[in-house]
Amino acid sequence: MSILLISDDDRSALACELLAMQLRKRGKRCLTLAAPAPASSLKASHSPLPPCEPQITMALDALLGSSLLEQASAVGLFLRDPDQLQRFVTSHRNLAHHQGRRAAPIFSGPLQASLGDSLMQELHDRLCCDLLILPGKRQERALDSIIQYWPADVPLPQLLSMGFWYSPERPPKGSLNGGIARPPHHLLVLAQDFAPTAAGCKSQLLRQLIRWAETAPEWTLTVQRDQAWNDDAPWIPGYDPKQWNLPPNLVFAAPGQMLSHLASCSVCLSISSPWAMTAMTWGRHTILVGDYGIHTNEGTTSWFGCGSMHLLKGVQSPEQLLELPKANHTWLESMGWGIHDGAQRLIDKLEALVA
Repeated sequence: MSILLISDDDRSALACELLAMQLRKRGKRCLTLAAPAPASSLKASHSPLPPCEPQITMALDALLGSSLLEQASAVGLFLRDPDQLQRFVTSHRNLAHHQGRRAAPIFSGPLQASLGDSLMQELHDRLCCDLLILPGKRQERALDSIIQYWPADVPLPQLLSMGFWYSPERPPKGSLNGGIARPPHHLLVLAQDFAPTAAGCKSQLLRQLIRWAETAPEWTLTVQRDQAWNDDAPWIPGYDPKQWNLPPNLVFAAPGQMLSHLASCSVCLSISSPWAMTAMTWGRHTILVGDYGIHTNEGTTSWFGCGSMHLLKGVQSPEQLLELPKANHTWLESMGWGIHDGAQRLIDKLEALVA
């Protein structure tokens, strides 16, 4: 079996590389391919992730007419734009039909563990695929409970839960701490572009971080953007460093440092970043900010029941964050942490599809 994994940004490229490594360990031939991003996004874009180089860079239109696609037993397609995904799948199947051959099955899936409206949107965006891969049984059950009532003539992908395949399973060697935070302490704040949504809330959060840094000078506080950014799009709209007097122990992370910060932090703080779940699985004390409520637009609906969502009102020092309850392991396992044979589950499903 030969599997082609296609990405189009830093996040999906890392996910494809991690999956490719697992598939190769199990004796499967696997090739990673990057669809080039627009030139405008390459000039000033910074990634929080370490560099990841797919084996081949090729435009999707060129791939459609190449032998790479013809020789692939299955194709994993992880694109940001659902319309682009739909066009590629349709063109791939039409071309295979015209040439009198069977189209390779297409699989895709979200690179995070979602619930509610976000999960339904992820299904809707990938209805054209043959297989939808999901993190946990909880997502699979949620979708099964809904699509069982859909009309029989609506084409639906098969569902497969395969764990947190899209992020590193464990931190680098030497970073395991048994879930016990030891000084010198490090607070990592995963800053998101879309949350909090209310005007002024990001500035308010930064002011709270300043107070914490001044209260606990022995702590290091790092603000880490959790997805690629451009120099002309600061985390806080209109942010001017000259207008903020940041303590020396409060810093903004440089590109490429997020995984190392996740591995070294004593506490990870976020509103709803998918990478907070990686911090949880790595044994890091993880806090979800509950001050903004449970709302789809804040991305917090998927975290309901996690056990580690807390209000920051009244927290005067980062030391107090260490005293807050940790994540609910039963919830975490239901979201995907309990599955550790995802690559083999995928192989078995793909072999059944191509049989």
